[in-house]
Amino acid sequence: MPKRDYYTILNVSRDASTDEIKKAYRQLALKYHPDKNPDDKAAAATFRAVTEAYEVLCDNAQRERYNRNYQPKPSYDVVFGQDGAEMVLIPAGGFLMGSSTGEADESPIHSVYLDDFYMDRYAVPNAQYKVFVDDNPQWRKHSIPREYHDGNYLKLWNEESFPNGKGNHPVVSVSWYAAMAYAEWAGKRLPTEAEWEKAARGGLVDKTYPWGDSIDKHKANYGRRWDGQIATIRMTPVGSYPPNGYGLCDMVGNIREWCLDAYDADYYKHSERHNPIAGDSIETVLSNFTTIKNSRVFRGGTWYYPAEYLRVSFRSRDIPSFAVTSVGFRCVKKE
Repeated sequence: MPKRDYYTILNVSRDASTDEIKKAYRQLALKYHPDKNPDDKAAAATFRAVTEAYEVLCDNAQRERYNRNYQPKPSYDVVFGQDGAEMVLIPAGGFLMGSSTGEADESPIHSVYLDDFYMDRYAVPNAQYKVFVDDNPQWRKHSIPREYHDGNYLKLWNEESFPNGKGNHPVVSVSWYAAMAYAEWAGKRLPTEAEWEKAARGGLVDKTYPWGDSIDKHKANYGRRWDGQIATIRMTPVGSYPPNGYGLCDMVGNIREWCLDAYDADYYKHSERHNPIAGDSIETVLSNFTTIKNSRVFRGGTWYYPAEYLRVSFRSRDIPSFAVTSVGFRCVKKE
């Protein structure tokens, strides 16, 4: 039985014509051809995959046999973190990071190879975060040290808990420091920017959103009116929208999510190609996170952002004490 989804590899629908398949192949083959990407193992692997997909889908007999035998994987590789959160496997491999049509800090597009990792299927919800603060009183709303937030920490919570009926809504107004502390407690960490973008793309190549190139109000919470007082009304519970190709929900829209990296507008110009992170190493950041002062990255758009800011390549940043009602987080871990 075939294991690859050739239609997904070529970014075409299952009823695509031969001409559409040829066009998709030409575009991808040109971009990933070894002659244009010397010594780039990730690009070479992608070129082999798109060529294999093209050869099968452009041959009527092979395509008919493939359509008859291929069965999409019925479920995701789900494990549970020690905090009880569902996590899915993001497989090792290469992807194209960035955009040539977005903001200046999203370019140049560059090939990145990541080892496999697990990521939370959903942003950390209020109920899960409450378990953390109950176990770690120093991170409660009125106990957190002043240097670790900007005065808006857990703004939507009452004294020591979240609003009634909002346990499955993403926790927000959480500073980068608090998100890091939660991740450490849960035996995880925040994703690097590269891990976040690869995961958000869901296995698709050169697409604007986790599902394709066209914005779809049925696939993300975005574009809602902002008046500064209605965050709990406009946010939706985690998992309210369909998962992407890796089984992750709400990677764009609803809230933005903290990443591990320092923000560097020019980082893509000199990024490492294997497991990159801007700024200090992962180990250094994890060991010294409470002393870090420079801006950190968050990704993903919000419930009030317009569609152009939901692009999987869009980057945002702020100081690590920043806590606002549109920023939360999810975690990753190695096997």
